[in-house]
Amino acid sequence: MRDVETEAAVGSLFFPLIYGGTVNEGDFMLVSGVINAGGKSSRMKFNKAFAKINGKPIINIIIDKFTPVFEEIIIISNEPELFENLGYKVYEDIYPGKGPVGGMHAALSYAAYEQVFILGCDMPFVDMRIAEYMLEKLGDKDSVVPRIKGYLQPMSAVYSKKCLPRLKYNLETDRLKLTRLFEELNALIIEEEELACFGNLDELFLNINDQDALQKADMIAGRVDLLEKPVKMSI
Repeated sequence: MRDVETEAAVGSLFFPLIYGGTVNEGDFMLVSGVINAGGKSSRMKFNKAFAKINGKPIINIIIDKFTPVFEEIIIISNEPELFENLGYKVYEDIYPGKGPVGGMHAALSYAAYEQVFILGCDMPFVDMRIAEYMLEKLGDKDSVVPRIKGYLQPMSAVYSKKCLPRLKYNLETDRLKLTRLFEELNALIIEEEELACFGNLDELFLNINDQDALQKADMIAGRVDLLEKPVKMSI
């Protein structure tokens, strides 16, 4: 098996601290951003990344969100051929068939930098200010992950490469339960009350897992700007 845990992807990714719509020069964090695109959805019968909201594939919506923020975009998918025409590096799971933990491990293994923001390909409404907020909270923690309605959101979370040894061990011993993983990591759990200032969390963390959710997303997109504009925060 290829050892890529210390391997860095070519290129750099900068996460600017954005306040009032301006970028403060010198206030850049070196961070890797990853879109976890998984594989075919059992409920939707195709890769969710290509589900369309108001005629636009979710993968393109997320790329449009990432592009003003990140210099490099990385995609993790076990169907890499589907993403070849997007112009971004696509990597497969190193431990295939292991679910979200395998995707997280691949993301951190191929990431260029110590800090990594992972976003699932079925989450078109996540506000990039939430990513910034979690990155600022990371500190010496292994991970910062939101908990919404009692459920952890590992596919909209921040990680350090310090997670890699634990992820590798859990994958090789089939310890794949996410709640156990975050108990074993030095993780900071962000409760929904702390994130309420960013907007309607039911919408921001909506997963497009089936046709009903897709119809709901169309209604949400009809009244909100998917490419939210940064505003000044007090954090």
